[in-house]
Amino acid sequence: MSPRTAGIHHVTAIAGDPQRNLDFYEGILGLRLVKKTVNFDDPGTYHLYYGDEIGHPGTIMTFFPWPDAPKGRRGTGQLAATAFAIPEGAVGYWVERLIAHGVSFEGPLDRFADRVISFEDPDGLGLELMAHADAERLPYWEEGPVPAQSAIRGFYGVTLWEEGYERTSKLLTETLGFEPAREEGNRFRYIAEGGGPGRVVDVLCVPDGRRGIVAVGTVHHVAFRAADEKQQRQWREEVARAGLNVTPVLDRQYFRSIYFREPGGVLFEIATDPPGFAIDEDPERLGEDLKLPPWLESRRRVLEEVLPPLKPPRVDQEAPPEERKLGFEHRFVAGEDVGTSPTLLLLHGTGGDETDLIPLGDELASGVNLLSPRGKVLEHGMPRFFRRLAEGVFDEEDLKFRTGELADFIEEASGRYSFDPGDIFAVGFSNGANIAGSLLLSNPGLLRGAVLFRPMVPFVPETMPDLSGKPVFIGAGTQDQLVPREDTERLAELLREAGAEVELRWQSGGHGLEYEEVDAAKGWLGRVLEGRKGAA
Repeated sequence: MSPRTAGIHHVTAIAGDPQRNLDFYEGILGLRLVKKTVNFDDPGTYHLYYGDEIGHPGTIMTFFPWPDAPKGRRGTGQLAATAFAIPEGAVGYWVERLIAHGVSFEGPLDRFADRVISFEDPDGLGLELMAHADAERLPYWEEGPVPAQSAIRGFYGVTLWEEGYERTSKLLTETLGFEPAREEGNRFRYIAEGGGPGRVVDVLCVPDGRRGIVAVGTVHHVAFRAADEKQQRQWREEVARAGLNVTPVLDRQYFRSIYFREPGGVLFEIATDPPGFAIDEDPERLGEDLKLPPWLESRRRVLEEVLPPLKPPRVDQEAPPEERKLGFEHRFVAGEDVGTSPTLLLLHGTGGDETDLIPLGDELASGVNLLSPRGKVLEHGMPRFFRRLAEGVFDEEDLKFRTGELADFIEEASGRYSFDPGDIFAVGFSNGANIAGSLLLSNPGLLRGAVLFRPMVPFVPETMPDLSGKPVFIGAGTQDQLVPREDTERLAELLREAGAEVELRWQSGGHGLEYEEVDAAKGWLGRVLEGRKGAA
């Protein structure tokens, strides 16, 4: 009887720049660099291993970075998508994280019973995040940049693109011990026994697809788990008996390997679980130093001169921990008396950041607190506070989510910096004014008032909020090509219907701010704040 694999051991792909690879996989995806060594067949090239805390089988993604190699092509005869497992409740977090780092993606979409987000790494390698119920109990890197409740839990599975699936299916089931599980259209799913990570192999039958080319941005091979060398030898006999050419057992220092091509052309490996990555490095220091096998130690000095230096990931290092915990990159400038001074919530326009409106806040009022977050949506690399489908057409579902997220940030920031949560005035420009308007309409108790420059109607609420007596200044341009006059007037009307006291000031200009209207807003806000003191 053939042995049965417990699933995927590792996936090895080809990258371009090694530093960019490290920044993405450790800095953004939150996988630990557990081993920095060299390609044993080409020692002038790194072999980088990423995984969970100690690189358990089923969590290991590895790369050969060849900076000058040509770009590959995804196609048939290849592993086309590598899926990582995430907890079911982490989908929203990962959507936010990918957006925040400018990573384009598709989804979340349904696939069988799970939710999947599809995207690519910087070299174009096909990746997926699969949310499913069993992920919560799988291993992960506890000290990584991703919060524990959302961290990647090793592999979910892989997708092979094949011209035909029958012979590959036979190898998976009769030789490797996978069980047929489900099929949907041209996707056929196979699952390994056990409860560990990386148990799924999907075969996508693409009879008219182009043949893939293995180079940068493609997978070199996928390895399946053997419990020990005895089991590996059994498989070698089984694979040879199936008429496939299989290599001798090769020593890869951290596991033993055999290689063969499955009938569709994908390079398969069977790798042993032991000995693992701690044989030449303390678990606490995995990935810190360049590790070489004994037969290459005599060449260490030469190799260290050839290999480019690697620095810790450049992603997420600059934001102080307390700011990362609040969820937004932001600036807070304390007023004369943090606890009693009003706070201006500064919300920039598209392409701005947390520093843009600080001078405007200083101009509008002296002695106040300034809280200025950076929008987390990227549009062609430019920060915004929510997505839009086209110019002037908002993604209302995303707007609703982002508005709630911003409201949570404001509440947490008031506790962190000890300012009065009942004395906050929003000051927004363009996209920032729109999300400020959304805060007014969906969270009427959150803001004491608002200054909105070049706003539009963010959405029309089903039930009108109570904004009784809430002061709102709207600055608009008669020549504004981005905000139609009727849209501005409709927003003023909507806010008045809700009870707000709206001052709408028209400026004979375009979308940019003019000194006269800033001065007018300053005078208006001064009167409002003076009235606040009188009321107190």
